[in-house]
Amino acid sequence: MSVSRPGRSRCGTAPRAALVAAALLAAAGLPARAQSGPAVAEHYTYVVERDAAGATIQGPVRTDAFPLWPVRACYTWVVVLAGPDRMVEVTELQKTPGPTRFDVTTDVKINESSDGTVWRRRVRTAGGITGTWCVNDADPPGEYLYRVLIDGHPAADFRLCGIRLGAEEPVRLEALSCKGRFLGS
Repeated sequence: MSVSRPGRSRCGTAPRAALVAAALLAAAGLPARAQSGPAVAEHYTYVVERDAAGATIQGPVRTDAFPLWPVRACYTWVVVLAGPDRMVEVTELQKTPGPTRFDVTTDVKINESSDGTVWRRRVRTAGGITGTWCVNDADPPGEYLYRVLIDGHPAADFRLCGIRLGAEEPVRLEALSCKGRFLGS
């Protein structure tokens, strides 16, 4: 997994969904989300497929699933913030479904079991913040969990699914979904 540097839809936060998200994060070893935090207008994820030169073939497509195509597939989480443009500290907690190799810079800390990272950075919000990761050949299939904190306060939780597909298997990114593929669906 490698990290990349830096239309909208509404995301509901029903009490049941919050409980399910807390349970998933607890099972993944991530702490439960506190009730207060920054003014988040919305949050979502999208996926792109790129060719060897880095040109976009498909996407961006809003989805909760990405193909495990090394180098070709990258996914991004987005948190849209209400309020003025400002500098914030962003902390991203990542939990992968199993050990992998992370091709990252020194500001990304990898946990001892090689199945998660913590990435802290200061950024200007400019309306929102993002984090992008690209697939490598060691990434396992399954659920990828992300928690985003802004100035130490929970801002968003994301769950995506990495799906193993053949390198030449034709697929439209719009057709991929986590539903029914993993236990947390």
